[in-house]
Amino acid sequence: MWTSTQRTRLALEHQLLQVHEFTQFSVYHHAAGDTYSASGYASSNAGYKYHLYIPIPAGFPTQRPEMYVTEPNPLLMTGGVQINSLGVSHRMHALTPHACGWVQICHWRDNRWHSGIYLHQVFLKGLIWIEAYEQHISTGRDLADFVRTMAETA
Repeated sequence: MWTSTQRTRLALEHQLLQVHEFTQFSVYHHAAGDTYSASGYASSNAGYKYHLYIPIPAGFPTQRPEMYVTEPNPLLMTGGVQINSLGVSHRMHALTPHACGWVQICHWRDNRWHSGIYLHQVFLKGLIWIEAYEQHISTGRDLADFVRTMAETA
C-alpha cells in the first residue's frame, strides 16, 4: 500500500518532529494494518493536557491529513455545549467531527495543501488551536477571534 518514497517521507517526518523540538509527538507505524499515524500529548500554557491525533491518509504527503483532539472528549465550549454539535464551524475552526466524537481541527485548506508541508507545521497549528480554545473558555469569544483564517488567493 505504501510506496518506498512515502515510507521514507514518514521516517523523515518523525525525525523532523524531533529536530524542530516537537518531541511530544511521534509518527507511528501500525504493522497489523500497515497504517501510519502521528500523535502525542500537548500541554497548554495553562497546564491542561490535550491529545492530538493525525491518521496518515494513503495519499500522503500530497493528501492533507486530518487532525483530531482525542482527549479530552467531549470537548466543550463555554456554557457546556459540545463543539461537535456545531458540525463544521468557522467560529470554532472545526471541521467534520470523527465518528468517535473527536473534534477535527481546521489546520490547512484542502486546496492550499501540498507535499512541502510537514507534520511539525500541522502540529504547530494544533498547538495554536489549543491556546485559542483556552482563550475561548476563558473569555467566551470564538476561536475565530484569536486565530486568523487562511486567506483565499485570487
